[in-house]
Amino acid sequence: MFHTLWVLHGRVASFLVYDIPRLYDIHVELAVEISELERQRDDLEAELKKVNISLAAVHARLHNAREERDQFEEANNQIVGHLKTKEDELSKSIASCKAEADVLTTWTNFLEDTWVLQCSYVEIKEKQVNDELERHEDYFVNMAIRLLSNYKRELGPSISCIRKFVENLKNLSEGSEKAATLDNEDSTVLNPRKNLEEEYLDYEAKIITTFSVVDNMKEQFYSQQWKISRKDDSKVKELFDDIEKFRAEFEAIERPDLEMETPTPKVETQSSENPQKTPSPPPIPDSETPKSQIDEQLKSPAIKAEQVLDTEAELAKLESEFGKVDRDYSTEEVGDWEFDELERELRAGDSATSK
Repeated sequence: MFHTLWVLHGRVASFLVYDIPRLYDIHVELAVEISELERQRDDLEAELKKVNISLAAVHARLHNAREERDQFEEANNQIVGHLKTKEDELSKSIASCKAEADVLTTWTNFLEDTWVLQCSYVEIKEKQVNDELERHEDYFVNMAIRLLSNYKRELGPSISCIRKFVENLKNLSEGSEKAATLDNEDSTVLNPRKNLEEEYLDYEAKIITTFSVVDNMKEQFYSQQWKISRKDDSKVKELFDDIEKFRAEFEAIERPDLEMETPTPKVETQSSENPQKTPSPPPIPDSETPKSQIDEQLKSPAIKAEQVLDTEAELAKLESEFGKVDRDYSTEEVGDWEFDELERELRAGDSATSK
């Protein structure tokens, strides 16, 4: 035990001699190290504080970013839903447009086929119309030439008769005073002036009617001339010009004063002017001379009338084809026209008997 204590004492002595300085050095080193570690701790705490601050800021930004992401996703979902709805609507619209396009295509094809059919039909009808026009063109022109030629042949003798009637009426006007002094019992004798005036009015009405019908024919002919090209236009124009010459010749004839249109009581006027004078009968030679002249004048129109064509039926036909004439005739004139043929036959019979 003593030995043990001695050993312990020796160890303690060696510890005090050798280990205490070493421990002191260790203590100093540890103090320095501790101070260094504390300094590092302070630095690390400062860094940790900064890191915590940065971490808090990062957490805040992360929260904001998450909120923005959530809002963006919500908006994105709404946009996607809206686009999906639009896509469905557009799909339906596309399907409807395709159906309409099919209908329009079918309708367009139908219209094209209809147009082709209509064009072909119009071409066929135009060809038929042109063929009809070409077929009836000659007939139309020939009919116009025939009618105008008949009018031309008729107007010449008629105007000559009108001119002779005017001359005869002028000649009779010189002896009208003598004729007015005849007695009442001689009133049954034929009045030559009245007959001449009736003949004059008859021929005048027929000539005016002929000119009216020719004017209607001319209007119809030239109003349609631009539609078709007629043949023998020069012949028709020549006939129109010849009839216009007859019109000018007819209008140049001075129209006489007719007692039938302006009746005047000559006998009463003469008797009132000479109440004391007794009318003496005219000399026999003077009375016979006008009568013979009148007989010759009545014969010559009758001979001329035989050469004039019957125009009443032809004028009625032309009026139905070319329209009514402009002039309105009285019932008396129409009645005279109806008995014209009978009077011509009677005058022709008288002239044949006298021959």
